[in-house]
Amino acid sequence: MHALTKLEEVTRKLHWARGLRAGVAVAAAMVVCSLLGKPMGWAALGGFETILVDNGGPYRSRLTTMMTVLLGGAVACVVGSMVAGTFWVAVLVTAAFCFVATFARVVAQPVASTSVIVLVIYFAGLGGGTHTLRGAVGNAAAFLLAGAWAAVLSLGLWPVDPFRPARLAVAECYAMLARFTAGVQVGLGHGKEREAQRLRMHELQRAMRTQIEAARTALGTTGARTTARTVRARSLSVLLETADMLFGQTIRWTELAERVRDEASRQALAEALRGLSGAARAVAEGLQQRPADGGASFAPEGSHSLEHVSGRGRRAAAGREAAEGSLLSHLRAEEQDTLQNVQIAFESVRAVWSGVEFRRSAERRTAMSRRDSGETGQIASWLPSWLRAPLDAVRTNWTWKSVMMRHAVRMAVVAGVDVVLIQMLHVSHGFWLAMTSIIVLQPYGSGTLRRGMQRVGGTIAGGLLAAILAASVHSEGWIIAVITVTSVLTLATYAVDYGWYCFFLTPTFVLMSLPRLQDWHFAGVRMETTVLGAAVAVLAMRVLWPEREQIELGKLLGRGAAADAAYVRAMLQFWATSAAMRMAAEREVLAPARRSCGLSINDAEETLDRLMLEPRVGKASRWEEALTFVTYLRRLTWAVTTLAVVGEGSSLAVKRMEAVAGRLDRVSSALLGGGEVQPVDDPANATIRDGGSVAEQQMRRVERQVAVLERVAAITLTTGSKTRVRETMPMS
Repeated sequence: MHALTKLEEVTRKLHWARGLRAGVAVAAAMVVCSLLGKPMGWAALGGFETILVDNGGPYRSRLTTMMTVLLGGAVACVVGSMVAGTFWVAVLVTAAFCFVATFARVVAQPVASTSVIVLVIYFAGLGGGTHTLRGAVGNAAAFLLAGAWAAVLSLGLWPVDPFRPARLAVAECYAMLARFTAGVQVGLGHGKEREAQRLRMHELQRAMRTQIEAARTALGTTGARTTARTVRARSLSVLLETADMLFGQTIRWTELAERVRDEASRQALAEALRGLSGAARAVAEGLQQRPADGGASFAPEGSHSLEHVSGRGRRAAAGREAAEGSLLSHLRAEEQDTLQNVQIAFESVRAVWSGVEFRRSAERRTAMSRRDSGETGQIASWLPSWLRAPLDAVRTNWTWKSVMMRHAVRMAVVAGVDVVLIQMLHVSHGFWLAMTSIIVLQPYGSGTLRRGMQRVGGTIAGGLLAAILAASVHSEGWIIAVITVTSVLTLATYAVDYGWYCFFLTPTFVLMSLPRLQDWHFAGVRMETTVLGAAVAVLAMRVLWPEREQIELGKLLGRGAAADAAYVRAMLQFWATSAAMRMAAEREVLAPARRSCGLSINDAEETLDRLMLEPRVGKASRWEEALTFVTYLRRLTWAVTTLAVVGEGSSLAVKRMEAVAGRLDRVSSALLGGGEVQPVDDPANATIRDGGSVAEQQMRRVERQVAVLERVAAITLTTGSKTRVRETMPMS
């Protein structure tokens, strides 16, 4: 309970820091514009939206996201402003722009984080009063300059990391694990010392379990955009799952410590515990604050890896020979698994600070080298490497089966209809109508209705406040002061409650857009257009390809597991193909299965992102298990992609991978139809391990990842109201 209370306090301070930072950014931009005699609206919008999209994490990824919204917003401002003069051109360009911006979310995380905001800026340009090239470029420049100032404030002067509570909570898990393993005394006899150790270990186990649960809560309620697509979130999820596995390992070693009698086993167990304690301490320190080397010491050739992974492995291998089936032999086999887990933890620490998942990069390089050498031909080798992944994502989702494809088309239709309505009804500031539609419209009906109700309720209440403020404020200086306060409150409540966010957002933007001082009637325009825009979005979801059955996150996860099972079987078919036919098999067998995996995982990630941005649901439910499941589905796809290249297809390997496919099928069936999952912690192939070969290591990695999926699925299916992953999705 103490850990959870401390976590809530840190999170609350984080929300207020984010709000204050937004207030400073917006206020400074507006003051400068006021002193220069320039309009303040676009500058305030640039500062506000730049702070809004700051997702925390490594500086490079944060800067990329901010640059995406600034450049995309500047283009959107100019395009929207220039097409407003001709009605049918505006309809067609708006529909096309909305389709491209929405579908582009599949390409990369920065685009997914900013696409809706870019569309908001487009409609601000479309409905603004400036429709000349010079005026549009001037507005875009104000937006860019204010956004650049906000980026400097966010990255350099006042950095705020929404993942900080989760990162510190996971770090404390490893710190406790280090203390736990360091405190185990091997070979104690019967008596008071042994009883004291048992009591101490029991208390540490309880504290460790409490901290793991606190870390799960912190990760599951992180107030960040597109959490499931964020490298930092996925890496922290892997670290937490790895900590749990290492914790289980140390419990088994603690039990062994009481039964050890011979000196060789006692010494080996003591060394293994010391080694794990040192590795866990390194992870904890690497998460608590950014390492001076940016995490390079956790790379395979880094100092931490050389000391705690490869160095420890060599020392363990140099020990005495152990009889098969002996305690010492069992300990050495388990230590190999432990070192692999430590290596995964080190990779994840490095990814937390660099924003790059190195295991993924390595596997891609392996697969790409195979393609480039002419053995396969799925992606053109002449394309630059930075283009291959986005093109593969576009191709994967370029099908009507893709949720994002359908949503992009739906968004284009709604945007076009909004432009027609604005023209027909002669709605004042009609761009608010279109903004509301694109913000409310979600890929699923339940999410659209929920978001619409929250938006309308918050806007009506906020509109009343905006009318009072507009009637009371008599000068531009007071306007700036009030907007600063409401900006602080808007960003402070962003990750807490969407209704409150809309409540404070309404006076912020009403006052930014006031045509003249004390025009309190203008708040009514905001309320009217919001109600109409929300109605358009809800109606569109009912008419345009509605989801006629309730889609559950658990079912999406089950489909992902089924797609990975099919990918494993496609790999087996690929292995059975002759060398002369490998290129055709890659194109006709492996590539379609790999695309199916990517499509199903993308759909699950999109759904989970919306769920985790729903603050009320996030606090009542634990989405960390679903995030872990999605993360390991994607990691499993990467692992199979590599194994297809390095594997040799021996009878034993085929048998093991057939077992993996069967286990994935059982997980999928349980999630889709309701049932039980029996986790297999250690498949019955421990005696055939050949730790040296790349193929063997990759197969063990695949089996380990499937075991994680089984454990997480078992939790989601048995904890019911505690986890609630299978409940109907209330989209944000």
